Amino acid sequence: MTAARNAAALLLSAAALAACATTERTPAGPGETTTTPAAAFELRPARFSDLPGWERADLAPALTAFKRQCASWRTRTPDTLTQGGRYGGPIGGWLPACSAADGVQPGGERAFFEANFTAASVTGPGEARLTSYYEPMIETRRTPEGRFTEPLLRRPNDMITVDVAAFATAYDSEALRGAPRALTGKLDGARVVPYPNRSEITPQPGQVIAYAHPADVYNLQVQGSGRIRYPDGVEARAQFATQNGYRWNSALGAARNSGRIATANWTSFRNYLDANPGEIRATMNADPSYVFFEEQSIADPTAGPRGAANVPLTAGGSIAIDPAFHPYGAVIYIDGQYDGSAFQRLMVAQDTGGAIRRGPLRGDVFWGTGPAAGAAAERMNAPARWWTLLPRGVPIAELEWRAG
Repeated sequence: MTAARNAAALLLSAAALAACATTERTPAGPGETTTTPAAAFELRPARFSDLPGWERADLAPALTAFKRQCASWRTRTPDTLTQGGRYGGPIGGWLPACSAADGVQPGGERAFFEANFTAASVTGPGEARLTSYYEPMIETRRTPEGRFTEPLLRRPNDMITVDVAAFATAYDSEALRGAPRALTGKLDGARVVPYPNRSEITPQPGQVIAYAHPADVYNLQVQGSGRIRYPDGVEARAQFATQNGYRWNSALGAARNSGRIATANWTSFRNYLDANPGEIRATMNADPSYVFFEEQSIADPTAGPRGAANVPLTAGGSIAIDPAFHPYGAVIYIDGQYDGSAFQRLMVAQDTGGAIRRGPLRGDVFWGTGPAAGAAAERMNAPARWWTLLPRGVPIAELEWRAG
């Protein structure tokens, strides 16, 4: 029993450490972090009339995102639990709403959500802040050429991932089951040791997908995924595959703090690397975190990359959340600010990131693909209030099965 308890404790510690082992995105723009008091996580029944701007909000992107989530849920048995979070319950409780979503016509989104869901306000600890991210589109080469010198790398063959949550049953640990985390490393004999940091990583034979400008590769690693374009017009997606397990430290912020650049933005970062090619390695190595990709074809140009829920993201309809509180697939209503105006939007929780695992009121809106989406995403950084929509007919008390 002592050995089992020690092993469980080790895995719990690993879970806490591995919370940093996901892609972290640079805060999208200027603004101050708002931290809520140390309140307990709680869902309280609300009315749709309590949701600011509900009658005017564009709900079409959320419906698209929800349908994509339903397509994933339908591949599982109804008694399968929603992934992550402290509420959600079996996906069978969500499937009636999925069936109803199939018949919704344009303009009928609000009636659909009101007929199939009830609202609940969200309170809890941690940061109360909303930012945004996007899918970059970058030019690449198949071999090094000019400033296309930085490789995009596939997952290395010597990397192993420990799914900490998979040990929950073995150790009868609700804490492990409620907080799925991946621990990344490699084998050293019979031991698992940390994977090398950015400065120690060198490409293995056959590992390079393509070459791009160092700033573009780093941007893909910060955002998590992106589209790549070759000179012959062929396009593909560099989809997040895994990460080396180190806590993210913004290379842009480090360059600013060291005096290399005056402002921590992508234009300044790129210009500095172009003007100082001998400093590229040292500048990039300020961030020990490293993201590996897999190259994928783009079947649906209107869909974004797959998020942590393994569902294609929807521009303006998907949001990255802290899965310690919200399950993937949760329908979230946000009342925040964007460019000095109200930002009131319904979205579906389909992704996460290391910088987002800060509590139930911390989110990252997926804005879309390409430079325009990137420019828009940079301008979002403000506090927000949260609500979640729950399947009608299933009491909150029943959904909060993990809360204890």
